[in-house]
Amino acid sequence: MTMGRQPIALVDSGLLPGPENLAVDREGLRRHAQGTYPDLLRMYRSKPTACVGRHQAIDRELRLPYCKRHRIAIARRITGGGALYLDERQLGISLLIARPRESTPFTAERALAQFCRAIMAGLRTLGVESQFAPPNDIEIDGRKLASAFLAVEDGSLLLQGFVLLDVDMRRILETLRVPTEKLSPNGLASARERLVTLSQLLGGPQDASEVGRALATGIARVFNRDLQPGAADDLAPATVPSDDEAFSLAIDWREAGWSEGIWRTAGGVLRARVRYDPDADLPEAVEFASDQHIVPADLLTTIADVLQSTDITHAPDVVRNLYATSAAETPDISHDDVVHVFELAVEKARMAHACGVNPERLMLYCPDRETSARTIFNKASALLVPYCAKPAWCKFREHEECPGCGMCTVSEAYRLARERNLRPITILNYEHLVSTLRRIKADGAQAYLGMCCTYFFVKRQRAFQEAGLPALLMDIAGTTCYELKEEAAAYAGTFKAQTQVDRRVLRQVMRFFPRVPNADCRPARRKKTAAH
Repeated sequence: MTMGRQPIALVDSGLLPGPENLAVDREGLRRHAQGTYPDLLRMYRSKPTACVGRHQAIDRELRLPYCKRHRIAIARRITGGGALYLDERQLGISLLIARPRESTPFTAERALAQFCRAIMAGLRTLGVESQFAPPNDIEIDGRKLASAFLAVEDGSLLLQGFVLLDVDMRRILETLRVPTEKLSPNGLASARERLVTLSQLLGGPQDASEVGRALATGIARVFNRDLQPGAADDLAPATVPSDDEAFSLAIDWREAGWSEGIWRTAGGVLRARVRYDPDADLPEAVEFASDQHIVPADLLTTIADVLQSTDITHAPDVVRNLYATSAAETPDISHDDVVHVFELAVEKARMAHACGVNPERLMLYCPDRETSARTIFNKASALLVPYCAKPAWCKFREHEECPGCGMCTVSEAYRLARERNLRPITILNYEHLVSTLRRIKADGAQAYLGMCCTYFFVKRQRAFQEAGLPALLMDIAGTTCYELKEEAAAYAGTFKAQTQVDRRVLRQVMRFFPRVPNADCRPARRKKTAAH
């Protein structure tokens, strides 16, 4: 995207509160689109801040209680992408320019790629050779050094980048809702191996101003622009806009009573939630969230508004038309993905209503849009139970089977499953889950029931996707390994605490599976799998 040589104002804002830095960019983009703000390249650092991307549900991405306890500011970027933890160890870069007008159509992917190449050119002047990792990361030998994000408003383009000068890995993992097994000594080391910093590469702490000047040189060269000094006081808003908190909390899904669908696309996680009217069979309210870049920025909101109180069968046509009329650009999210996650949320709401349970107690995985709850109820042939739901004292805790002693809820689950000719299997660790899904599929299973916590379902959805089997999963109760920060032990099969099968949800779901006359309710021959 070659541009003219109109100068860009260069500003170093120094260290500011994170919400203020993000508000400066938001206000700057708005004013630039109105023609009252110059083209600008700004360098800055932030005081401790947990920030989410433009389209993310804030409570799904951040550990809000932890942030509150440790006085970590919470804010939302105007740009898309995933959640970040920012502090003085990262160098922020914001480039505000006119959206290019060229014969080659503008795309967010091309803009992000060019911005990453510009940052890489600046790094090269520091002696750091890096690689572009599409769609928006800069890496060295597979380890992330920087990320870039984008927002578009009318004819204006905001590109944000964050370069790791150094890193507080534990604080990052405590702040963001990533699997906390990485907080164990080995896990923490493993997480560090996925990042690399300029301090590591250049043999010690780096001066942020010097790094900023080097990056500015590379950005000016790649964008074919001259730089001229700008005055920070003249360019940045004097105060954070009054709507800053409202913007940060714009997508906050802590309110109960919604049915949520989750679908992992090639580029990240796409979520939808609905309030469902069972009498009219219509969604009363619809919301979407995503950790990806979406242009135009209000696309998901527009789709949600139109789908609200729309006949569910019309959703594919509605979404397809809105994609076409808005010239939507959603890398790695197709309109079919949006329809699918919406239908997952609706189907789960229908299922929860039919079962008489809270939709938040259920999770639904359907590999395609042809699969419905009825498919699962008609074709499920197995019930998978996590070993952590067996009592810690049970000598069968590390066995696939259960003798049915009647002293715990797992015993009841096994009895109800056997009465309905469902094969109950205790899952002993993560690898055992993968192999079990592969095994039951080879044996002819077309769907299954299961139990896990919501955290596991989101973070480990890859296992469900690879199996490709429709599943209805019941949320387990009690204190989970995620809350105790013992995922590593749980995945290895050595978690010592006990969770609880929700007896009411189990019984309500099982009502939809008819009892089989003369079903063999005896436990199968005991089988033990060693924990890894």
